[in-house]
Amino acid sequence: MSLGEDPVNGRVDRSHVLWRFALGLSLSAMLFGGAFVAAGQASVALALAGCRIYVAAGDDIPAGHDLNDDSKRYPDQLLSDHLKSPGWCLYNQGKNGQTSSDFITGGGLSKAYNMRPDLLTIQLGEQNSPMVNTITSCFDKIKDHDFSGGNACAAQVLGNSSLWTNMTNNFTTILQQTRIMMSQRPQLVVAVVNYANPYPQASDVTDKITELCQKPVDSAIACGLRWAQLPPALTTIDQVFQKLNKTLKDAMGPFWQGPSGNRWVYVDVYPKFKSHEMKMDVTLRDDEVCHFCGTTASYTDNHEGSKNVGTDKAWWIEGSDGTKLPDYLYTPGPLIDPPVVIVKVSQTTKGMGVWVNSDGMKCIDDAIWEADTIDPGTTPLKWKLGYGEPSSSDICQ
Repeated sequence: MSLGEDPVNGRVDRSHVLWRFALGLSLSAMLFGGAFVAAGQASVALALAGCRIYVAAGDDIPAGHDLNDDSKRYPDQLLSDHLKSPGWCLYNQGKNGQTSSDFITGGGLSKAYNMRPDLLTIQLGEQNSPMVNTITSCFDKIKDHDFSGGNACAAQVLGNSSLWTNMTNNFTTILQQTRIMMSQRPQLVVAVVNYANPYPQASDVTDKITELCQKPVDSAIACGLRWAQLPPALTTIDQVFQKLNKTLKDAMGPFWQGPSGNRWVYVDVYPKFKSHEMKMDVTLRDDEVCHFCGTTASYTDNHEGSKNVGTDKAWWIEGSDGTKLPDYLYTPGPLIDPPVVIVKVSQTTKGMGVWVNSDGMKCIDDAIWEADTIDPGTTPLKWKLGYGEPSSSDICQ
């Protein structure tokens, strides 16, 4: 094992962990005391180094999917902005694609237990099947302007009772383990982080759709008919994310009972991402329109209309462009004269993405720090960790 390598995850950890000191302790033990600090006991060495332990468990978001800069992940930002290394050591156990079930059966939960954390953040559930469809197959349908298909896709997720039952059961198992951890480490704080909805809000897109469809004049009616299907799809998708977050919060209910209940903290990032949903910059083009086709007065022209149907201050990493043929624009509207023939159309949809960018990570970092506990009044998580600084609501702007 090389210096700087994480013995738990078997990879280089760039999260300010004091492995040089810990490894030195283990070597000293072998040379002078005959003892050996094994990988599963690494937290013991770190404890000897006076290091408080922060374990970040979760999926693609704490793992920093597509971020390309580990220092911008919210666990790393929480460490540098608030916890202040070197007093704390971070173990980011986030993994792309990790489900709540994987975390239990794949060793993540046991590793978190073995690290004997002082702070544990958990963000799991979005990758559970079929919940993950809302950011994969449903997302692709929205990007391709198949809004009725996206609506049906999200409705299937929303109506899948086994998804929500399994998620509740998995979180109960996870939190029950944290109850055991807390009985051994009474100062442990467990924060469950919920999910923001990356899609635009249905109420924000109606006027933008009207503007988008006005300029490709020869297909304006067909455009309006198709895009009128977007708001209902966005409404259903938002219901899925709200159901996900309610499921996580409800699972925490029993653990809020008793004298230590205020050490389980629900971090609600969903409302903080409002007005920061994904960009959805759409350009629709009537590339070739034949007027008075078949007559001596025949001529061709073209038109295009562009509009960002999403937000200008997105906290989501832009993905690949959507360019699927908008064949719905070929459909003649009732007010289009028969001599008008739309010969060629195209579209480009830019900016859509479902992975949190560095600004969004900063918001999650601050939301965890300032998250209110179940104690009456404003009692932020940071006070439970022994930080006496005043509470602040000036975050996630």
